[in-house]
Formats: sequence, C-alpha cells, structure tokens
Amino acid sequence: MHQAAWSVRGVDGGSPLRTSHAKYVGRVGALALFLGVGAAIAMPTAEADTGGSAHSSGAGSSSHAASAKKSGGAAASQRAQAGSARVTATSAPATVTGQPRAVASSHRVRATDPAAPVASPTDLAAVAYTRRRSAPLQQGAAGTTMVELTNQVSPLGTQQQVSREQLAMQAVRTLPVALMKFVLRQGFLAAANRQFALVGGPDAANLDALNNAVDEYALASAFSEQILNPMNPAVVTQVAPPHSWYGVDVAGSRLLYDNPDTIYRFIPVNKTSEYVITGRFYDAIPADTTFSVLEGSSGKTSTILSLKDIDVSDDGSFVITVSGAPATPGEKNHLQLTSSSTLVAVRNTLGDWNTEEPMDLAVHKVGGPPNSLFAQLGGFLFFGAVVNNNPTLAKLVSLVPPLPIADTPIVHGTLTALLMVIRGANQEAKYMALATTDPATGMPRQPNTMTEPASNAEFLANQLQSNGYFQLADDEALVLTIDPGNAKFVSIPVYNDWTITDDYWNEPTSLNSDQAVQNDDGTYTVVISPTDPLVANWISTGGLNQGIISMRFQNLDTEDPAQPSVQSQVVKLDELTHNTNGTAVITQAERDQQLALRKAGFDKRWAPYPQA
Repeated sequence: MHQAAWSVRGVDGGSPLRTSHAKYVGRVGALALFLGVGAAIAMPTAEADTGGSAHSSGAGSSSHAASAKKSGGAAASQRAQAGSARVTATSAPATVTGQPRAVASSHRVRATDPAAPVASPTDLAAVAYTRRRSAPLQQGAAGTTMVELTNQVSPLGTQQQVSREQLAMQAVRTLPVALMKFVLRQGFLAAANRQFALVGGPDAANLDALNNAVDEYALASAFSEQILNPMNPAVVTQVAPPHSWYGVDVAGSRLLYDNPDTIYRFIPVNKTSEYVITGRFYDAIPADTTFSVLEGSSGKTSTILSLKDIDVSDDGSFVITVSGAPATPGEKNHLQLTSSSTLVAVRNTLGDWNTEEPMDLAVHKVGGPPNSLFAQLGGFLFFGAVVNNNPTLAKLVSLVPPLPIADTPIVHGTLTALLMVIRGANQEAKYMALATTDPATGMPRQPNTMTEPASNAEFLANQLQSNGYFQLADDEALVLTIDPGNAKFVSIPVYNDWTITDDYWNEPTSLNSDQAVQNDDGTYTVVISPTDPLVANWISTGGLNQGIISMRFQNLDTEDPAQPSVQSQVVKLDELTHNTNGTAVITQAERDQQLALRKAGFDKRWAPYPQA
C-alpha cells in the first residue's frame, strides 16, 4: 500500500514483511515499470485525447464534534430497539460532493478551487459544512429502529471517493490483475496449507471463501495504487466492506485483519511537499482516532497523533499541517515527514455504531513540485529518498506534466498488478502466522489459545494486539475472559483463514467493549461459537468451525500500569455456565433486537444519507 509499506504491512497492527528480497523486487519492479509502462505511455502521447485529466486534488469537507465522550460497556440487550432495522435521514438533501462548502462557526469563507493554492490554515479551518444537531437514537414506530443523523451529507461519500471506487473497480477488471489473481490464489492456498497444518489445513468452508478473499485483496491493491501519487493527494477510504451508495455497488476491499469498528482512510504524502489536513467531528466523537505517518518499505510508524494530542476548536473543526519541517515550539497539530514517509493513515474507531460517526476529512497540497507523469506512475514512492532528498532532482523529474493516458484503467491495472506482485502471498502468510505460529520459537501454535497482548511498534505503536485461531465443533465454544487493563477500548473480531472478516453487519462476528456487557470486576467474558448459545456476549464465527481471532486494545493510558490480559477455555455449549454478566442468558427476541440495532449502526456509515 505504499512504496512497499502498503505492500508489506497489515491493516491494524500486524508485523510488516521486511526482507531484502522484498526491497529488491520493489526496486526491480519499479525500474521495469518506468522502462516498460512509462515508455508505452509516452510513445502515443501525440495521438492521445488531451481532453482528459488526472483526478483533481485535495477536495474537502469538514464536520462537527461532541463536547464529551460517551461512556461504554452498556448491555447490548438494554440498548436494543425492537424489530427490523430502518435508518431514517432527517437532514436536508445534499448531493455527493468532493468540494469544500462553507461555513464554520461565526464566519464564512468562499469555497475555492481545490487545485488552487490555499490561503492559510485559518481559512482552511473555516471550510466546513453546516450541521444539524439531533438526538442520535430514538425509538421509532413498532418494528423499526430509527437512527437519526447529526450531519447533512456523508463524511465518507464524497464525489472524490465515489470516483476512486469506480476507477478501482475498473482496474481490477483488467487482464494484468486477472492474471495476478490466479497467481495469488495459488499462493494463498499454499500459505494456508502451511500455517494451518496442525489442524489439517483450511477446511471446506474456508476453501469456499478463497476466491472472495483474493477478489477483495485485488480491490484493496487497486485502492492502494490510487494513493501512490503524493502530488495529487486525496483522502481515500479503503479496507472497507461491500456497500452500495450513490448509484455504485462497491465490492469489498478488506485484507490483513480489517476491523469492523474502524473506518480506514489513507492520504499519500511526500517530504518534498507541504500539506494541510482539515477535518471536523460530529456530536458523538469516535472511541479512538489516530493519524499515523507510515514509512517506506517497512511500514514503520514514525509519528502518531491521537485525538488527545490534537487541538480541536469548539465547533469541532481542526487543522493539521504536514511537512518535512519539525513542529515549532508549542505546536501540537503537526506531522513531520522524513525522506521515507509515504502515507498518513487515519483511523476512526467507532464504539457505539449507532451514535458515533467518522469525522469529515480533507487534504490540501499547499507547496512542493507540481503533479507530473513521474508522480502519476508512483516515482516518488518507488524511488524514495533518491528523489526526496534531492530538491533539484525532484524538480527535474516533475518537468513532464501528467498525461491523460496514464489515468486509464489499463495503466491503473498494471500498477495494481505490480503492487500485488510486491506483496503477494508472502504477506498473507506473514499475517496468518501471527495467529498460528509462536513468534519466539517459530513452531506451530495450538488452536483455541490467545497470545498475551503485545505492541507491534513497527505499525501502530499505541495499541496492543492478541492473536489466535480457533478449531471448534458445532457444539463447542471458545470462552475468553478479557481484562482490558489500561485500555479504554477493546475490539474482538473473528476472521476466516484468509485474515478478512465476513458479514459482520448481519451477524455479531465482532464485539467491542462499548457493545459488550462488562463483568462486575471490570473484565469481559465473551463466548465465540458457530452456534448461538443465547448469551449476551456472543461472538458468532459466521458459521465457521475454523478461523482467526485478532483482538485490539486501544486508547491506552500509558500512566496506568495495569496491563491487559486474555484467558481462553473450550467448553461444550451444554456445559456453558451462566454465572457472569457476559454469559447471562437472553431471549431470541433480545438477540433479534441486538442484530437490528447492529445493522442500523452499520448502515449509518454508508447508506442513510440523501443519495444523488
């Protein structure tokens, strides 16, 4: 997903693949790309239609913040509303747009051409949408769950995002991607046979999911290809489930332990340039928000800004500057880039899906080399510090302007296939191994056990992860007792063997600490099983008897010495004891209420806004 950072790292806390072989392949691949694809593009330039153009940069929007974080840990059955889910938008119709619209607070600014220079961060902070405040959740008529919106337009569904989704889906239909999917399918299968050898390799249900996993991996690579160009930056939402909006049916782009609670957005950046990120929170702010600068081929996180580190205005808006310069004394809202910096990864983690909403987010390039053919083809990323540390060379390679023909599906497909080559099956095997292999000995781990929560500082230093895999009969359950320690938020998703989630909007295949019932001693007890035992804290395997669990411990309090821990036990469902809050028996009607509320919360991210 960047130079090889997006090609060698996991979505949320996996170990990056750092090998000399990967670096060699990346360099050779880049050279082949520029000698081959670059020459092919340049030769027919005179005959190309010059009416086309590259995507416009930096279109933006902002949104609206809460004054206080809600408390979590309420029982899901107590929060459920009766019947099937229906999401009702109460705000005024608005067309999908990628352009900034006025107004913020007490003053207005005129929305400017996103390609034009931006006057100042102060002006950028004032570019925001007018928001309508309303109660986030109400009891509707019998048989409905009504989720009211605190905003008027989707913070994710910008015109820029929708166009990028269309382009990504065109890219994966090209011949280079089709050929690479065939190769990856064989590589994924070989990796799973090795990593799950202790339980006989992937079972039939996981084999049935292989083709979809490869399809989603390919689409994720097509999105990653679109954030290769830091001279034409955009905020791109990816690592997302299938969704339909604005007349587009978008396939899934999940990979490498996507998190059902997290909205992932990525922004390409480069040391030779300067950027301003603007945003705005809604009334109920996310459970966790981070801005991470990722580095070169390792995907190492060099800088993290959490919400607590950011100055946010009373109206919820904020401005973050991004450049190679260090922060000035007392400056909080700044991300410093190095010659290896390639991406800003932005995460909004939602605890209560029915009230919390992702923030509005936009990026504006305010200085640096112009967009160019070199940038279009990912040159600033593939050649890294060679160009980024040489201002004269950076100007020289930027002399050839961007070409419309380089913005065609076949070129995007070729670059996508290149990214798939760079990361390939080795990356998938690396992340499977987090669950199946003892990191200290390299030996296979037994199923139904979890690692102790640990930090993966190379990717996201401010969270801990606990990984494992399950092998369960239909009448068995894996019972986890989780002590959150100093973590204010815990997420427990289930994955298939290919490290992606399934239908978590219709089934409770994940649970977080805001959704779960907490025990009297502050711990959580969750029951993971293929069959519903009708207990409050049930996590469905989605019908799988074999799969992966990857837990996150987020929003850590570094001043609190209490450490998170996880204990596991396999029990027969008819021997499951009901002596804690998490295993309290509920009725089928209460389960139906949970599922209705869950679906309404998921739909709130994608579908309830006025569509154009």
